[in-house]
Amino acid sequence: MKNLKRFSAPWLNKKIILLLPAVFTVLFFLFPKQNLLAQTSLTIGTAPASEKLTLQPGEKYEGEIVVWNLSEITTTYNIFVRGFRQIEDQPGTAIMFTEEEEQRALYSAASWVTVSKQKVDLVPNRNEKIFYEINVPNDATKGEYTVIIAFISEDVQQQLRSTATFTSLSSGTPILIKVGEDFAENAELLQFETDKDWYEQPNVKFLTRINNLGDTHITPIGEIVLTNIFDQEVGKIVFNESAQSILRDNSASYEILWDYGSFLSKDNKLILGPINADLIVMYRNFQPGFAPLTATTSFWIIPWKYILLLLLAVITTVVVLKMRKKKKENQPQQLPK
Repeated sequence: MKNLKRFSAPWLNKKIILLLPAVFTVLFFLFPKQNLLAQTSLTIGTAPASEKLTLQPGEKYEGEIVVWNLSEITTTYNIFVRGFRQIEDQPGTAIMFTEEEEQRALYSAASWVTVSKQKVDLVPNRNEKIFYEINVPNDATKGEYTVIIAFISEDVQQQLRSTATFTSLSSGTPILIKVGEDFAENAELLQFETDKDWYEQPNVKFLTRINNLGDTHITPIGEIVLTNIFDQEVGKIVFNESAQSILRDNSASYEILWDYGSFLSKDNKLILGPINADLIVMYRNFQPGFAPLTATTSFWIIPWKYILLLLLAVITTVVVLKMRKKKKENQPQQLPK
């Protein structure tokens, strides 16, 4: 590894919640006969996409979820209330616990939640409201708890017997519940590098991995500053623009693509040769500027095709000039009359 040289509400990415593309990729290979089912089962929308609450022991909270059908057929959905976890290494994701995971989960708030319906018939082009109530136990210990109110079509449940499979095919509203105060926010930077050492053009992918060491979720944000061989700033990239968070006891990888498309910056600075990239990330809500994560990496931009064409042009020019000079020298000199 080189020298350490978007759950958003804003904390949960809506597209990831609804589509879970990474999970579908796995399902395609593990359950090829069920692939069409996986593609058609998540045809609903929910609002809000997620919730983040701070409650105290003994407190009650009432909320509602609006759900609607994105398909052209009426579908019956069963409503599940369970804890959830982050998909491994993917920030801003939520996947419902299986029954076995729910039984082992220390920070699931599923038992605190009651919903107004156990199932709902979703008619195309019509919204339905699901009301829910959260009752925090009086003896609830300090911590960050998770619960998702999930919707799974009856067709999926009938055709898939694996609980682990249909939990990944659910869609719903994840809720983070903080109970207590004075949470510890702590993180470490595990990786900051580019996917290659050199590029033909300013089309660079940055790979960053962060580990959440605290007892609450974090949302790392910041920027990557790029400088050229003359120590001139040639670019600035927003880190985690979609504000994807990392749950406690999780790590997450972020990929950022810098596709500039020019060898000159907006103020005509040269983007060639060795380029340094400096990362600075803030992740704390309390004292946000304290203990930032910083790292530096470097890469080269070498447009070798253009350089080769230039060299060929120079060589061709030199050869032509020499040939002309030699031809001129070999011409017989005419004697004066």
